[in-house]
Amino acid sequence: MMDDLDLALLIVLEDEESSEEESKRSKESDIFKNRATEGAYEILICRHLHCNEEKFRQYFRLTPVLFDYVLNYIKDDITSKPCNRNKKPISPEQKLSLFIRYLATGESFRSLAFQFRICHSWISFIIRQVANSIINNLFNVIMPPPTMEHLRRISNTYMSTWNFPNCVGAIDGKHIRIKAPKNSGSTYFNYKEYYSTVMLAIVDAECKFVAVDIGSYGREGDAGIYLKSTFGKNILNNTFNIPPPQTLPGTGDVVPHVIVGDEAFALHANLMKPYPRRQSQIDPLKAVYNYRLSRARRTTENTFGILCGYFRIFFQPIATAPKTTAKLITCACILYNILRESKVLAPNQVNFDDPLPLPEENLIPLVANNIRAPHSPIQIRELFKNYFNGAGAVEWQNNYYRQH
Repeated sequence: MMDDLDLALLIVLEDEESSEEESKRSKESDIFKNRATEGAYEILICRHLHCNEEKFRQYFRLTPVLFDYVLNYIKDDITSKPCNRNKKPISPEQKLSLFIRYLATGESFRSLAFQFRICHSWISFIIRQVANSIINNLFNVIMPPPTMEHLRRISNTYMSTWNFPNCVGAIDGKHIRIKAPKNSGSTYFNYKEYYSTVMLAIVDAECKFVAVDIGSYGREGDAGIYLKSTFGKNILNNTFNIPPPQTLPGTGDVVPHVIVGDEAFALHANLMKPYPRRQSQIDPLKAVYNYRLSRARRTTENTFGILCGYFRIFFQPIATAPKTTAKLITCACILYNILRESKVLAPNQVNFDDPLPLPEENLIPLVANNIRAPHSPIQIRELFKNYFNGAGAVEWQNNYYRQH
């Protein structure tokens, strides 16, 4: 049994430990109390970056105009009202600055806490709050379900830019490196031997996202994710607003509009893939088809590369919960499309309701809707192969294979 002297000594020791923790906590809180005078937002952003557009863009990846554009959509959702406990809440501008800086650098919450003078646990809440608001208010504005007219414009751009007719997009998957979630086992462990979540995306000829599916397990393949994704089901059910079939330029062959992918996907009437490598090695016509398809499909690799260049969070494992990680990736895609769209519009003009300018060269005349294309995906691929080696042949495609 513990006597009275030992009990008294234990109480004294506990009081000393608690007092040490309180003093340590108070010293840490002094850092955050000076947010208005010492924080990165007040000193760096407000005093220096707002008057230098180029430095602002380098810091946030967004220009001041695009930053205000995003802020206007989410400001009401992330505004906190003053109360007795917090008479000067964090402003919406600071919250968005913190969120975009996190995407741009991938810094840890504790590192951002010292910069912005905001507790790391509160930063975690702000990240989720801003991500939810961006998705709720901007997703359907920046990446709405594609219309038939939109896909026709994409097809025209693929023809004028990448010499691939009747193409309404390219599809591919990207493994996003993450920190292994608790109790997840090997669910997120992929064939590249690291933990990841998969982003499956359809992109257009200008390297912008058309549709995305985010959050699948790293162990899953692109083909399986495509079959269970929303846009994959819509494509297979003919509810994706894909334009009707039309003739290939310079021929009488009628083929459907297609999405191009790599060998991981199954051949479908609206999804073209390369010939097997062994066949292309012995048949130059199939080799030319594979080259032309891979050239058009390269837009997906370009898009993923530019996305990682914009937001360095993808250069290291994302250490958030899987649901939060999926939201962060979705927000990065939204902001990426805003950046890409701004390059098409006139300077200082942010109006994303205006359609993109149509290419003036190599426009494909539409055919009547009652003309039917071949039903067999194999026949459709053969028609594309014949076109690339006939009416649609270009001089550099043969030069490429002579050099390789």
